[in-house]
Amino acid sequence: MRSLLLLVIAAGVARAQTIKGAVLAKNEPHHHLAYEDEVLRVLRVHVAPHDTTLLHEHGPDYIWIALGASTIVNAKLGAPDTTISSKDLTIHYTPGMFAHVARNLTTRPFDNITVELLQPQTNPVDRLRASLVTIDPGKTFTLTVGGRPAWVIALDTADLTRSLTMSGNASWTGGTVRAGSGTWSLSNHGTAPVRAMVITALATRAQ
Repeated sequence: MRSLLLLVIAAGVARAQTIKGAVLAKNEPHHHLAYEDEVLRVLRVHVAPHDTTLLHEHGPDYIWIALGASTIVNAKLGAPDTTISSKDLTIHYTPGMFAHVARNLTTRPFDNITVELLQPQTNPVDRLRASLVTIDPGKTFTLTVGGRPAWVIALDTADLTRSLTMSGNASWTGGTVRAGSGTWSLSNHGTAPVRAMVITALATRAQ
């Protein structure tokens, strides 16, 4: 198992749809809702080669992780078009309250997992940390959770039951595992590594 701290998230509050003519990201046909609770919403995004999304609004701040190398044109409403190139497993943080169209002009699909942050995280106690883990075949990923939940989001498949066995106070939906307090684990009984993004509460220093 390999783990790397990638990002500290300090998000603003989630908002309702406000931009005329745009659909919410969760309702855009290329964005597939995989999981949602009171803290975060997970969207699995696929834009085929030479395809374009609808104009859609990102109300909440969000993070997204690239699944495979990709290049897209980001046509943001009210701003010049920009080109975004990402390496595989690059994690991006994006403030919300904007609408855009994503154009894939390449011969490769644009795949990512978008995690919308549905609660304000201005208080340091509420901030989240995202990290990347790989659970190799025959290995176990173990995490001890305190008073706040943690999430493990599978990157390559939403069907975790094919290769992972879970133990402890946790449940999974749509490729996302939400863990309650205590110690829990995921064991890889498959033949291929399982890549995942882990979101946990950011530890704070004692005052």
